[in-house]
Amino acid sequence: MNFGQSLLGLLKTSIFVFGVFFISSSAISEDVLSVDTLFRQVREQIDSSPSSALVTIQKLKERSLQFDDKQRDEFYLLSASALGMTGQQKARIELVLSYVKNVRDPNLISKFSYELSDAYVAIGEYENALVELNKSISVLERLTDVDSKVSTLQGAIRLANSLNGFDESLRFAERMLAIATAENRLAAKCYGLANIVEINFLMANSEGVQSKQKDAVAACDLSERKVISLFVKSIVAVDLINSGRNDDGIRAGLPLLYALIKSNGSSDYLVQLEEALARAYIRRNDLPNAERFGLRAFQRAKKENSVQMLERTSETMASLKRAQGQLNSAIDYYDINLALKKKVLDDQLQKNLAYQRVKFDSQDKANQLTLLEQKNKILTVEKQLQYGKNQNLVLLTTLITVLVAILGAWLMRTWRQKNLFRYSAQMDGLTQVSNRAHFIACCNLIFKRADQQVSLVLFDMDNFKKINDTFGHASGDWVLKNVCAAIQKTLRKNDVFGRLGGEEFGLCLVDLTDDEVLACAERWRAVVEEINTTDCGYQFSISASFGAASRGKHGLQSFEETLAAADKALYVSKNNGRNRVSVYE
Repeated sequence: MNFGQSLLGLLKTSIFVFGVFFISSSAISEDVLSVDTLFRQVREQIDSSPSSALVTIQKLKERSLQFDDKQRDEFYLLSASALGMTGQQKARIELVLSYVKNVRDPNLISKFSYELSDAYVAIGEYENALVELNKSISVLERLTDVDSKVSTLQGAIRLANSLNGFDESLRFAERMLAIATAENRLAAKCYGLANIVEINFLMANSEGVQSKQKDAVAACDLSERKVISLFVKSIVAVDLINSGRNDDGIRAGLPLLYALIKSNGSSDYLVQLEEALARAYIRRNDLPNAERFGLRAFQRAKKENSVQMLERTSETMASLKRAQGQLNSAIDYYDINLALKKKVLDDQLQKNLAYQRVKFDSQDKANQLTLLEQKNKILTVEKQLQYGKNQNLVLLTTLITVLVAILGAWLMRTWRQKNLFRYSAQMDGLTQVSNRAHFIACCNLIFKRADQQVSLVLFDMDNFKKINDTFGHASGDWVLKNVCAAIQKTLRKNDVFGRLGGEEFGLCLVDLTDDEVLACAERWRAVVEEINTTDCGYQFSISASFGAASRGKHGLQSFEETLAAADKALYVSKNNGRNRVSVYE
């Protein structure tokens, strides 16, 4: 979710105001008025009908010789925006790059940087997007136009959210609120508070969502940003359902559906609200309503080709079909969901890698600059030492020692940063086992060796949602950490253990017979069941369901085929009463 496009439309209709030059020649006056009229038409069309805006922009281009400097700047900004909204991202980038090199005003630079960053995100060039983001943020303090400051921060928030950089997003949103307060801009306050609500929602911080939502809605209503107010209300309704407050979520969400369809029928907010309502109705065992909303959400996501929404809605539809007893349909949706999960995770991995590389490069350049400054100081001292014959050797030795120490410290810091990046990119932060991307990469390498017996074991914690809802998420986190720690103690050196998402885990085993794999799975099932939860502050029983599959059995060859087979075996364990091991047959 993101409020960037709405804010961009607001800014583009308010930033540039042009007067008519009163010239004695009536023919020239009519031409100037025609240019102003065309600009006004583009501003009105840019959000409602971008393709129409492009037609009007072409008419303006034919009168470009009549432009003054401000009109020329606005022409390129509006052209870039219209190209972006019609999906012509490469043409948008070429247009901006051809013009921005001649721009000196920081306010304009920030706007063009936003256009470039947004276009690079759309085509998946995340490193270039981050570079442009850094440029716009670097000139933020020099901006004099409040709308330029707000649009710069909005672009930064949008990009940081897409990269899961929520701490940075919150800092940008707080800066936007500070600007809104200092400049008494109610619209900026609406966007700042709405962003904070959205960021807390993306972080699964329900308390943060609920504590800020009333202020956000009030600010947006007062500033007549009704659409943004509607988006905030839909976030709050989905958050209620995510928190297990199904009845409250349904009461809040149902009245919003018509308003969302009327304002923007293709909005991700609408898809997400319908999907959440479907989940709420599944929990209430109201399967007809669950199917109505779940199928509608899935079809909207499919129509808009929204991969993240398709991944979420396909999982909900699989749960619904399982609840209806339509197991074949459930498996079909699970297969769709599995493929989409891989695509979403691969895309997020690329984003995260780009984010870490740009961040590391920035730190590395800062370290190099510090080192150069130290070298300059040393050279200055060396020149002064030419005048001191007796102390020359001692001081020179001291300088060399200082230089070696600085170089050593810098190299050590760089080495540590690289190792930290490598570790964080491979490990799950909560359980300290491999994350999904690293687990899949390791498994693919193992499966490339055709001479090895390879097996996959998947397990999923039973009734884990109930643990979170009853004893709190802290208890749920305690369970996941202790389950992983207990199983890790039993693993061999070459076994691969990873968290695939939520409460689902996978193990890759080599050189074991089918009976040995089954024995390992049974031992891990018993280990999980024997965990004493008293240390987390509550006493309750836990268990896990396991599914196993081996390469070479029933025609399984690739990692993907074996993983899907193990997942189906896990589903059999779940369907047959949980807390058991099933082998793919």
